[in-house]
Amino acid sequence: MVEGLTAWRAYLYAVSFVALIVAIAGSVGLIAVAIEVFIYPPPQPYPVPEYYPGLPGSVAQVAVGLVVWAYHWRLLLREH
Repeated sequence: MVEGLTAWRAYLYAVSFVALIVAIAGSVGLIAVAIEVFIYPPPQPYPVPEYYPGLPGSVAQVAVGLVVWAYHWRLLLREH
């Protein structure tokens, strides 16, 4: 096994880092939606999907970010 930072390992670290940032950004969006839900009451004439437009995108960011991060991180652990 080659020691040091190879191009493959640099790629794995970079993708893992970006995926983790995406998951964190999605988590921040989910926290913002949760604050809106529990602190501010929803207005009466609007249904829930129109009142929380950022919810699906935040859930997708968290799900995709964590899956991509876990896959690449597992590859990194297998390298050691």
